[in-house]
Amino acid sequence: MPSISLITICRNSSATIRRTIESVLAQEWKGTLEYIVVDGGSTDDTMEIVRSYGDRISKWVSEPDRGISDAFNKGIALATGDLVGFINSDDMLLPGALARVSGYFEEHPETEVLHADLLLYDGEFLLKRLAPPRYWWLPWRMILFNHPTCYVRRELFDRFGLFDLSYRFSHMDFELFLRWQKGGAEIRYLPEVLVRMQAGGASGQHIYQGFSENVRALKAHGYNMPLAWLQFFAKHLAQRILDLRGRLGI
Repeated sequence: MPSISLITICRNSSATIRRTIESVLAQEWKGTLEYIVVDGGSTDDTMEIVRSYGDRISKWVSEPDRGISDAFNKGIALATGDLVGFINSDDMLLPGALARVSGYFEEHPETEVLHADLLLYDGEFLLKRLAPPRYWWLPWRMILFNHPTCYVRRELFDRFGLFDLSYRFSHMDFELFLRWQKGGAEIRYLPEVLVRMQAGGASGQHIYQGFSENVRALKAHGYNMPLAWLQFFAKHLAQRILDLRGRLGI
């Protein structure tokens, strides 16, 4: 049974981090869980909440960082598990998630990266179930997988490197996924829901900058740029329509 290192990055997350932590600690799983919290120097009660769990949280660090990618990398550097996963400080693991992930890697030992579906919420209102797009492995889609559902064999970070700090708007996972894909990593999709995710994170707040970063990542990895720009403009247009409908209350 593979051990799992689960990483939560946070900053000023006192309103939500307790339920994230509880969702992790409530997992009924017999394996070894290493739970790591990386705090970016919170000025609210976030770290008081984290410290209140004592040694139930395996490791934590609280200090300023250089953004989301840097925080992720700090967590990976602390991780010792066979598998590494991430759960954001306003999201929740669903019951049985870790058992299902561990079981899949045991049943399919060739798997190096596993990703799945999530439930997207706005507060207590369920917006939709988010599954990767059809033909999710095609990079032109620009959204290849739901990163809070992704579990990776630890050695992949040794082979392909960590998150690139030059990607700032929560699309650094897209660039790293391209590295894995081009490098021949064995990536599998599990059509089950593992996470409850809250809408409005960093990627949602900087969605247009994120599209631009995706195009930069595709160019950096040698993909066909006309197709990349076509997707870029299509996603821009679709998002503008959604924004307009939201303002009009349609």
